[in-house]
Amino acid sequence: MRRLLSLAAAGVLLSGLALAPSAIAAPVPNEATWTEAYFPSADGTSLHADVFLPKGSKAKRHPVIVSVGPYFGTSTQNAPFYNPRNTGPSDRFKDLIEQGRIFERGYAYVQVDSRGYGGSAGCNDLGGKGEQADVKAAVEWAAKQPWSTGKVGMWGKSYDAWTQVMALAEKPKGLAATVIQSPIIDGYRIAFENGVHWDAGWYITPSLYADYDLTPPATANSQQYKENWALGAATSGPCVATNLTGTLNPDRTSAYWKERDIVARAASSKVPTFWSHGFNDVNTKPTNIFDVYGKLQGPKRAWFGQWDHVRGNQADLVGRDGFMTEAMAWFDHYLRGKALPAMPRTEVQDSEGAWRTEASWPPKDGVRRTMPLKAGSYTDAPGNSDRTPTRGTLTASQPAPHDVRIAGIPAVTVNATAPVPGATAIALLYDVDPSGSARVITRGASVLRGGSTRFELWPADWWLEQGHRLVLQVSGADENVYQPTWTGSPVTVTGGALALPLLTFARPSNLAGDTAKAQGGVARASFAPAALAGREARADFGSPLQAR
Repeated sequence: MRRLLSLAAAGVLLSGLALAPSAIAAPVPNEATWTEAYFPSADGTSLHADVFLPKGSKAKRHPVIVSVGPYFGTSTQNAPFYNPRNTGPSDRFKDLIEQGRIFERGYAYVQVDSRGYGGSAGCNDLGGKGEQADVKAAVEWAAKQPWSTGKVGMWGKSYDAWTQVMALAEKPKGLAATVIQSPIIDGYRIAFENGVHWDAGWYITPSLYADYDLTPPATANSQQYKENWALGAATSGPCVATNLTGTLNPDRTSAYWKERDIVARAASSKVPTFWSHGFNDVNTKPTNIFDVYGKLQGPKRAWFGQWDHVRGNQADLVGRDGFMTEAMAWFDHYLRGKALPAMPRTEVQDSEGAWRTEASWPPKDGVRRTMPLKAGSYTDAPGNSDRTPTRGTLTASQPAPHDVRIAGIPAVTVNATAPVPGATAIALLYDVDPSGSARVITRGASVLRGGSTRFELWPADWWLEQGHRLVLQVSGADENVYQPTWTGSPVTVTGGALALPLLTFARPSNLAGDTAKAQGGVARASFAPAALAGREARADFGSPLQAR
C-alpha cells in the first residue's frame, strides 16, 4: 500500500497535465532479455506481463518468480508523476534482481499488471473476485510457458504481497513457494479494524487506486497495451463507484467485504511461505499476519520485528542483514531442488532492538496474565492521540517486580455503556518508567458491542523492565492511526481486563542485529503522578523469567 497522495498529486495523475521534468527509463537488466506478453484471465480479461529471461543460460527452461499488482505500469512507476515519455519496464523490484541475482541463478521473472492497471484491460476491483482470478491465471500461465520448468514462486511487498495471499487462497497449479512482505490478508482490513476506520493517511483508498487505474500509457507503449488501457478506462466508472461505496461500509459481513475475505482459504494453503512484517507498520497493519500465517498448513518461516512499512531486505531500516540471502535459499530449495540451509523458523526483534530465534511466534511458553481495568468515563469524540493521551480513562499497574517479556497478541475486554450505539473504544498500552516517561507498546480499537467488548491489540514483542509500569488508556480517539465516526456520546467504563501473553523463560539475544529505524518514531508520552493517582490496579506479572 502507499501513503495517501495529496489532492494535488492525485489531480496530476488523473489529468496528466503536469509532467515530470524529464523521462526516467527503467533499463532492462544487463543479465536478462525483456519481452511483453498478453494472456487471458478466467473471464477473458486481457492481462499484460513483462517477461524477463536470463541471458546466456544454457537451460531452455527456468523456474519463475512472479509478481502481480497495480504498480508496474510504465507511465506511473518510473517517475514521481505521470510521464508519457517513460520507456522500459518497471524496476519496482530492482532489489530482487540485484541483491537476489535471480538471472545469474537461472530464474525467469514475470511482473503482471492486475486488471485495470498498466497494460491490463478491465477495471480494478480492489482485491475482488476478478483480481483473485487474475493472480491464479498469472501463476498458471507462467507455469505453462515453454521457457518455464513449471515451478513458480511469488515475490511482493504490500499490495503485491496481498496478491500472494490471494494466490494462497486460489491455489493455482504450479505455485511452489512465496516470499510475502507486509501484506493485506483480507479486504476489510484495508479500511477498518473492528468497525473503526483507519486514519485517512494510513489506508488504501479507492480514489488513489483509481488514479493508478486511469493513468494513460506512455507514448512508447505498444498498440495492444494502449488498447487494453482504453478498454479498462472506458469501463472503470462502475468499479470505482462500487469500491468507493463498499469501502465505506464498516460491516464486514456485507457482500463487498465477504467477496474479499480470503483468510480461511489462504490459511489452508500448503505452499511453503516465508513472511516478513513489522510490528510498527501503520500502513499494512500487523493485524494482517497471524490469521493467515499462524494457520498455514505447509512449511513456513518468518522475520518479525519493530520496523514499519519496509522490505525485509532493507537492512538499514530493519536492523539486520540476511533476508535476501534466506529468501533466495527458500526459492532455490522449493523451485530448484537445492538443499535448504539450516535456518530458524522465526527471527524476531524485540522492543530494545535485540534479535533472537524462536521455534514459533507467538512463542509456546507465553502465559495469559491479566490486569483489571479501572472504572471511568470518556467522551466518544476527537482530541486524543498516542502522544497526548489526555481524553480517556486510565488504568496503571504496580511497578513490575521483575523484568517481564510480552510476546504475542494482547487483548482487552472493555465493559462499557453508551446512550448512543456505535461508540468507539480505542486502547493504548504504554510502558511507563519511574519518571513518568512512556512509550507505546501496542494498541487496538473496536466499536463497542453491548455491555462487554473484547478485541485483540496489535502483536507485541516487548521487554518491560523491573520498576516500570503498564498504563492502559481507553478512549474514543487515537488520531495518528484511527478515524472513527464519533457519536459525541459519553461512555461509561465499568470494568474489564487487559490480557497479556507473558513468557515463562528468559530470551537472550542469539542473532546479530540492531534496532530498526522505525523504533525512533515509536510514540512517546508522559504521565504525571497526579494523572495516575487512584488509577492503580494489581497486574499479574507472574514469576521471574526462568533460565531454559
